[in-house]
Formats: sequence, structure tokens, C-alpha cells
Amino acid sequence: MITKLLNSKFLFLLFTICATNISAQVLRSSALETCLAPFYHGVASGDPMPDKVIIWTRVTPDTVSSDPILVSWQMATDTGMTNIVQGGSLITSNVADYTVKVDVTNLNANTWYYYEFECNGKKSPRGRTRTTPLNNGDSLRFAIVSCANLEAGFFNAYKVLLNRADFDAVICLGDYIYEYESGGYSPNATANRQWLPANEILSLSDYRQRYSTYRLDDDLRRLHQQFPFITIWDDHESANDAWMNGAENHTPASEGPFAIRKANAKQAYFEWLPIRQQAGATDPYQLFRKLSYGNLVDFIMLDTRLHGRDLQAGTTGATVTSTTRQLLGTDQFTWLGNRLDSSAAQWKVLTQQIMIAPLKVFGQAVNGDQWDGYPAERNRVFNHILSHNITDVVAITGDIHSSWANDLPTASYNGTTGSGSAGVEFVGPSVTSPGLSIPLGAAAIQASNSHIKYADLSQHGFMILDVNATRTQCDWYYTNTIDNSSNAYTHAKSMCVNHLERFLRNTNSASMPRNSVYGIMPPICPRVLNISTSLISQNNVRILNVFPNPAQKELVISFLGQQTKSGKVTMYNTVGQNMFELSFNENDIYNIQLQLDVSHLAQGLYNGSIEINNQTLFFKFVKEAGK
Repeated sequence: MITKLLNSKFLFLLFTICATNISAQVLRSSALETCLAPFYHGVASGDPMPDKVIIWTRVTPDTVSSDPILVSWQMATDTGMTNIVQGGSLITSNVADYTVKVDVTNLNANTWYYYEFECNGKKSPRGRTRTTPLNNGDSLRFAIVSCANLEAGFFNAYKVLLNRADFDAVICLGDYIYEYESGGYSPNATANRQWLPANEILSLSDYRQRYSTYRLDDDLRRLHQQFPFITIWDDHESANDAWMNGAENHTPASEGPFAIRKANAKQAYFEWLPIRQQAGATDPYQLFRKLSYGNLVDFIMLDTRLHGRDLQAGTTGATVTSTTRQLLGTDQFTWLGNRLDSSAAQWKVLTQQIMIAPLKVFGQAVNGDQWDGYPAERNRVFNHILSHNITDVVAITGDIHSSWANDLPTASYNGTTGSGSAGVEFVGPSVTSPGLSIPLGAAAIQASNSHIKYADLSQHGFMILDVNATRTQCDWYYTNTIDNSSNAYTHAKSMCVNHLERFLRNTNSASMPRNSVYGIMPPICPRVLNISTSLISQNNVRILNVFPNPAQKELVISFLGQQTKSGKVTMYNTVGQNMFELSFNENDIYNIQLQLDVSHLAQGLYNGSIEINNQTLFFKFVKEAGK
């Protein structure tokens, strides 16, 4: 849960303490919900199928070490967890950042399930998930979100969705996190939220810590608890404007090979999100995959970002117009064509990152990072859809922090009749990230792009995608503010595409949920608290993370706790010698992060203890030789 001090300002205290060349940095970050201990990041589920679903949690151990931790789990059909249908146990450790993922199988289709984890006699909160139908239902509904910059404002879109609770699953189209340093991208002084670590994230430990910060946000954590997620990444899960071998926000000379950063980003993504891992021929973290909701919808999820994308090169010139230029890569393009050809579902939903439809201002494409920068690949996809008579194709898109409703035009497109369209596209607003600044605004864009039927460039919110046999409808909803926590929102626009048509139509009202979409929602706190008085006291502190581990120059110890007033760090080598001590004393530090210079230490394993608020916490780390 991200919170504010009573004076509405974060407390930033920077102090340096000389003690055997160790410096300490104290930062205000995130507060823990004590009833969740040690499952402070909550629970989540994702990638549902008719007979199975991924469930997820993370354990924050009392003692940070390399020792494995046993975690058990069970799944039931009731919130009281009395009708248990599956269960088991597994080991987690710092190798997986203490995350836990289980692919629960042998489930019934189209059914609400409830699940929980247990570790050392303490239970997690109960999660709720839903398997997909085997056959057509009367309708399906999905909440669609993207682009959640924590420092730009409050995640009110997540709060509103949790209160609505009228959909089958949440689809995140990317930019689940952002990679920038603190204050590096559109910080909101009124909201005054800060992520950790404060630096731009590069290492595996950095990416893990950023996900940790996000998953302590109250609204995001609770939305994960109550609904299955279907996710794809965009660029900010790695670096801005990423492509296959690099990114705009990556400098190899100072930040190392992009391949290492990309591997770190992918590993942390698969550790922290409830996504089913399915290794590709050359990639252990292949993103593109298909999920089916009976015979009504196939979600064909693409990776237009990291898998096969050529370097961005603007929107004009021989490089851009080359017929060999790729966005998907040869293998993913073949996979996409096969999925479209073999789909038994009525609606084929391309679930992908960047805007497919052309976007021109004064007759010129303006964004080479979207499909406008890869016109040959777009033509190949459109030609395959039309030449193979693939009907009922819908694309859903995030990335550009704005709302759009588009026909997908070929060279023969007629803006009045809709003929010559390969399908339709719905582009969703950001959760918090800033909108677009385009000359003359949305009205002028629509006037000069006949295939664009709706545009809003600035508002934040979400989409609801409602699908039945007759039509697929998209409703745009906007939150009233991101400056403070709020439930207020408005319905702005609805458009639909009819079965066997390839163009958009206006509709007068938002779609209505079916009665069966609602289910019983479990409470926030665990079923059995089993928490001692000392654990929920104001002085409780827990080590959230020790990173990087192994360390070369700096070691960062991140805490969760309240009223942390003083402490001492002691480190010992493997024969028990006290190598150094660090004492610190600051009043009313809500949360703390210690940044320690360990460059002078010899290689090897070190045991550490932290005496803080009359508690002793333990950790281990490996010191590597500096490079």
C-alpha cells in the first residue's frame, strides 16, 4: 500500500555515516499491511484456461538468506475454504525472489475458485479466480488497462474496477511498471508517490524491487486478489522504446549490454506476474501465446516489442518502407498466421502493444514506434486476414496513453462505408501516464484520418470489452483524478463491431453485464490471522529485500516497517569475524532503505544482522570481486 505522511509530503532524509567506509541512505517508500504477513504482496492469478489457472504469491521471510522456504497452497470452491479441490506444496528461495507460482490443473470450466497459501503457520489472503468456458457463454467481459506510472498519480482505474467487479478478467496491455529513476518521468507533486529503487532499473535486483513497490500498492494488490490477469509487456517493463537488440533509454557504454538488461527484465516479469511460462525455441520467456474463452473468443497475444522488432527508423525513407522490415519476427508472424487460420472461435482478438492503424498529422505519420514504422509487416498481416477470409478480427492496444477507435484500413479502404477494412482496433487510455500533445487535437486528427472514429488524447482510465455472438463492444471510462485516491469516474464513449462486419459503429449506451459475471469476493486479510501482538505493533520492521545479491560495490537493504528510529548493522565473515558495524539514528523514519558501500570487502559469503526497534533481523549476501 502506497501511502502519504500526514503533512502530505514524502520524507526524504539523506545522511552519511562514516563507519568502515559504509554510507547509508534513508528513503520514504511503501507501508505494509500487517495482517498479510508474510504475504505482504498479496496473491494473484492469471492465464486462465478451462481446466487450469496460474496462482501466485510472494513470501517476505523474516530472515533474508539463501535458505529455501516451504509454502503450501490449496484451492476451494467457497470462500470459507471448506470444499478443497486441489492442494500441494513447493519450495521457494531467493533464486526466484521468494515468489511462488503454481499451475493448478484438473479444474472445472467457467467456475469461480478461491485459493490461499500458507507458510510457517501463517495464511495468505484468499484469492479469487475464474476458469474459462469450454463452450460459448451468453457474453464475456474484460477490463483493459495499460501504462501505470506509479509516480504520476494514484491507480484509481484499478480502484474503480475493483468496485465495479463486472468482468471476467483483467487484461493488461503493457507498461505494468516503468523503468525510470525516481522523478525521471512525469512525477506528480500532488500525489507525491515514489517507487524503489530510486535509480533507473538495470539489474535483476532492480527490476524485482520495482515490481515489489508496485505490488504493495493497495489498489493493484486487491485487484490481483479478486480477478485473474492476462498480461503482455510493452517497453517500460524493460526500457523506453525497446526493440529486439536495444532501446532508446539504454546506453551500452554506461549500462552494459542490452541483452543482459532484457534478460533481467524478462525474468523479473515472469517471477512477479501470474503468467504461464512456455519456453520458445530460443527464449525461455516467450510472451506470445493464445488463450481461449470457449468458442466465442481467442486472445492471440503478441510480442511487438522485444521478440523480432527491427530498430525504429522514423516513418519515412528506404529503411522504413523496406519489404523485409519486421516487427514480429519470422517465427512469430508464422505463428500468428497459424493461430488465425486454425481458430475455432468466433472473435479473434489480437492482444498487443502498439497502435496498428495509421496515424497521420498533416498527411505525415508521426510515430515510428508503432506499426506506422513497420508498414510492410502491417500489410502482411492485413493481407493474410483478407486473403484467408479471417472474419471478426479485433485488435486491443495500449502504449500511447490515449483513447482511439479505428477501422484497420487497407489501400482500398472507404471511410464512409468501411469497405477495405481488415478489422477494428480499440486503443485504451493510460492508468496514470501523461497523454499526447498533437497539433490541432483529436477533432483535426479524425477529420484527416477517416478510419479513426473516436479519439481522446489526455484522459486516464480503462476500457470494458463486452463480447457476444452478435457484436463486440468497447466502452471507454475515465477517472476524474489521479492526484488523490478517488472512486469517481465517467462513461465517455461506446463503439461496436457487428459479427461479420469489419468496421465500427456507434452505440448509444454502455454495455450491461450479465448476472453470472458476479461472484463472492473474499476479504482483504487472511482467513486465520495467526499474528502475535508484537508483529502488529507500531515498531514492527521486516527486511523486504537485499539486493543485488551477489554484490560488487553497493548492497541495498530495503525495509518495510513503521516508526523506525535507530538501528545497527553488523557483518561477519564465514569464520565469525566482525568485519564492520554501522549505527544510525533518525527520528520518525516511516520506511527505510540502507545503501551500503561494500567495495572494500574481500570476496566471499557474509552473514549480517540488523538490530532495529528491539528486533534482530538476519541476512546473508555474497561479495563478488568488482569488475
